[in-house]
Amino acid sequence: MSIKLDWQIETERIHQRATESPEARQERRQQRRKLILFTMLTVFFTGVTILLVLLRLEDVDNQLRQSLIDTIQAELTALRIGNYSDFMALQRSAGENWYIVQGERFQHYQRLKVERNLVLSGTVFDATVDGQRGRVVFEEVLDGVAHRAVWFYWRYSDGWRHVPSDYTFWGEARTLHNGNVTVFYRQLDEDTARVLLERAARWWRDSCQVLGNSACPELALEIVPNPVLQVTWDSARPNRLFVPSPLARDDRLPLSNPLPQALEETIAAYLAARQMDLVTGGMRPRRSADAAWLHQTLVEWLAATYTGRIDTLRLAFVQSLRDNYGNSAVAAVARALTPEADIGAVARALGQPLELLNLDWRPFFQWRLEVERQLIAQNDFEALQALWDVSDFGTRALLQQRINASGQPNAQVLAAAITAAADGIPRAIVQVLRADRVETLIFRLRNGTWKRSAT
Repeated sequence: MSIKLDWQIETERIHQRATESPEARQERRQQRRKLILFTMLTVFFTGVTILLVLLRLEDVDNQLRQSLIDTIQAELTALRIGNYSDFMALQRSAGENWYIVQGERFQHYQRLKVERNLVLSGTVFDATVDGQRGRVVFEEVLDGVAHRAVWFYWRYSDGWRHVPSDYTFWGEARTLHNGNVTVFYRQLDEDTARVLLERAARWWRDSCQVLGNSACPELALEIVPNPVLQVTWDSARPNRLFVPSPLARDDRLPLSNPLPQALEETIAAYLAARQMDLVTGGMRPRRSADAAWLHQTLVEWLAATYTGRIDTLRLAFVQSLRDNYGNSAVAAVARALTPEADIGAVARALGQPLELLNLDWRPFFQWRLEVERQLIAQNDFEALQALWDVSDFGTRALLQQRINASGQPNAQVLAAAITAAADGIPRAIVQVLRADRVETLIFRLRNGTWKRSAT
């Protein structure tokens, strides 16, 4: 037995190929060509088959989509001409309540056509089919303003039928970012999400600057397609606000204003309150303390600056503080608040005597009169007496008159002026309107706060 080296084995193989006949080589090449051709044909016909299947599926999907559009057009036609039976024939649900709801919807639409010039144009913005489910976004013109509306359908054996809203079929989940603000939403709330992101990012950034929150935290807002949800903070995740989808809540939404004013103002109030929490550490003042009013009016003023809708009387105190002393003064007052703080906290924050501050005092004294009324209604006479300068008999008698006249409507503050009295104790002279009669009320500055007085 002999051992062949590798080079000897390779030499024998080369020799064998060299001695292969031309006919064998030709046959081997033909077999290779046949295999390649067969593979190419297989791939081609497989691709054609897949393409035909996809085209067929697309054709079926288009037919289903068109039949869905035809169904809503039939519904809208029934609403236009006021045909109740045709409209109700296109409704379907396992429960009877849906038919009651849709019957009321039909009557509501008939009233809107007359009272508010409702026009059902029939314009379909989008029609989506997902298996047995269907969703249509279409146009309604109300008082000359174009709106988006969304209705949901289910494909039964006898065709598409209008069914209760399916909030799990609200489109794919999406996310938008702007700085340290994020908005989570679903496809149907795209327009609302974009407007909300732009405004919330600006509000959050500006209020951090006004209140001096240098470490402005991350903020998340989640638009939830739930018609009964109220704006609320997520208890499990800080600085994450749940916002109800206005389209889910109202069934229609103006194209020009996808964030309704009432919802915008509610969101603004929540963000302003959270900013105050960041400044004060979540401090909650006693309800009848001056700090309660300062805290609330700062929140309301901040929210009003977000939306640009400032009540010039109700928020005049903070607005005058900001106009005369700047944003730093607003931040200083906010940081000076404690649960029992009196109005003197403003003087301490600004480093000036309270009576010398150039402020509009009308909102404060209006609140003070309202607190008196509430304390009398609650029979909390100890807290009520703390608001009065009862060091003299005349003031005590006036307090008793105030208690006896608790049924009278509250007075409307017209003007407030701060003066220096002969005894050196600053006084606030407040003119009020009560039952078509102008009265003058006196407050004396005692222990850092204004107390009602007879003189």
